[in-house]
Amino acid sequence: MKSEINDLEKSQKEIIVEISTEEMEKYMEKALEKMSKNVKADGFRAGKVPKDVAKKQIGELALFEEATHEAIESSYLKIIEENKLSPIGHPKADITKSALGNPLEYKIIISVLPEVKLGDYTKISGKIEIKEIEKGRVEKESEMLQKKRAKYITKDAKAEKGDRVEIDFESRVGGVKIEGGESKNHPLVIGEGKFIPGFEDNLVGMSKDDIKKFSLIFPEDYKKELAGKNVDFKVELKIVQKVELPELNDEFAKSLGKFENVDSLKKSIKDGIMAENENKAKEELKNKLIDQVSEKSTIDIPDVLIDSEIENMLKEFENNVTYSGIKFEDYLVSVNTSVEKLKVEWREMAEKRVKTGLVMREISVKEEIKLDDKEIEERVNETLKHYPNAEEMRKNMDIEKYKNYVAGIMINEKVFEILEVIAEKNGK
Repeated sequence: MKSEINDLEKSQKEIIVEISTEEMEKYMEKALEKMSKNVKADGFRAGKVPKDVAKKQIGELALFEEATHEAIESSYLKIIEENKLSPIGHPKADITKSALGNPLEYKIIISVLPEVKLGDYTKISGKIEIKEIEKGRVEKESEMLQKKRAKYITKDAKAEKGDRVEIDFESRVGGVKIEGGESKNHPLVIGEGKFIPGFEDNLVGMSKDDIKKFSLIFPEDYKKELAGKNVDFKVELKIVQKVELPELNDEFAKSLGKFENVDSLKKSIKDGIMAENENKAKEELKNKLIDQVSEKSTIDIPDVLIDSEIENMLKEFENNVTYSGIKFEDYLVSVNTSVEKLKVEWREMAEKRVKTGLVMREISVKEEIKLDDKEIEERVNETLKHYPNAEEMRKNMDIEKYKNYVAGIMINEKVFEILEVIAEKNGK
């Protein structure tokens, strides 16, 4: 067997292989031995049919096809092993010369795990910068708790700002109904700004069973198909309710279950906001540090990795949309896009995610980060115990695949710990 390996762009390699006539004869013998086991002939037991009889029944062409398949697979795997290549995806052989009694020649183009020319991560810098609690944030969170315990009292009066109403509405552009632009018994609180500017203002002064028509120009930053257009609305008011919020006092705090008074409630809210801000700051620092390393690193990323990451992103996105109760196809229509458009729009983001992953992997190799089976098993158990049906999940899932997933997370955590220590040291 002769082979030649040529480097191509995007971390691809061209493998050109020639298998001699003599070698092909050996593969023909192997093919005959393999295929004759299934040949049936009168007067012979299964698997005991003489080779000349089996060869005649199988046919030389079928034998040659099997031999060719075996020759390509066997030689390809040998080349991969001998040259320590890490192929990605499933390559297809392009046969360039093939005939009985002649050498076999074929060519394969494969993508391989790319070489990472790692930037000097010992020079990175950065520190956690936790934001102060925004002014009025605690009051806003307190009000949200009050709204969850609000009472709605139906009233026979005109709707005012702050009232909860239920409406039937439909919207049209140029007399044509907007797809998804209508609803029945739709609840909203006037003044919360959940609809486009001006919509809720038009509800003020309406009474139960009133019907009102009005037009609004949609904002320029709204979804493309409606941005800047004049939209006609028809609204029927079905119910008007006064919103009564419970007073923010010690009694209210105690009703939430674990607070002695309003002060302890507000302290809990503050602590929660600070914990949220701290987590955000840590995540921002991680992104900042790995971005510094990635910017200094060079990787010729194969398209197959980027395409695979785009597919993962699409799956994640589709799952999130579906989880919210919307059909993915309906969502795509509502925002005037398609899967193909998303793939184009997300390509740059996917490439960045792939590069980040490869950089993280290279750092873990350089730092010789290793995990033992015990700590992986402990993390898996810790994660699964939060699910009520943990044992059932374990039985039905591909546990080895899940362990690999968890191990990847744990290795990344250790990489970030190293980067944070370096950044802190450089910041002193």
